[in-house]
Amino acid sequence: MMPAADRKMFAPLRRREAVSPETVLVEVLQAHEAGATAAALADEFLCAGLALGAREPVTHRIAELLDDLEQAQKVERIPDGRYRAVRAPTKRP
Repeated sequence: MMPAADRKMFAPLRRREAVSPETVLVEVLQAHEAGATAAALADEFLCAGLALGAREPVTHRIAELLDDLEQAQKVERIPDGRYRAVRAPTKRP
C-alpha cells in the first residue's frame, strides 16, 4: 500500500490505474542506459505529469525511493552518483 503522501505526490494524472511510484521509477530508469540522478528524475516526473508538487520535495522523495530500491537490488548507484536499473540476467536457450 502506498503511503498517503505518495498518493498525493505521485497521483496518476493521466491514467486511471494506480501504479506504485517505485514501479514507475524503475521503468523510467530502464530508459536511461547511462543512468540518471534523483534531480533529473524529479524533473522528468514533474514534466511528464507523473508527480505533483515543488521540485525540491519531489527530488527528496525520489532520492528516498532510489535508496529503498537500491537496498532491494532493483537499481544500482554508479560512482558518479547516478542510478540505473538493474538488468535481469538473460536466459540462454
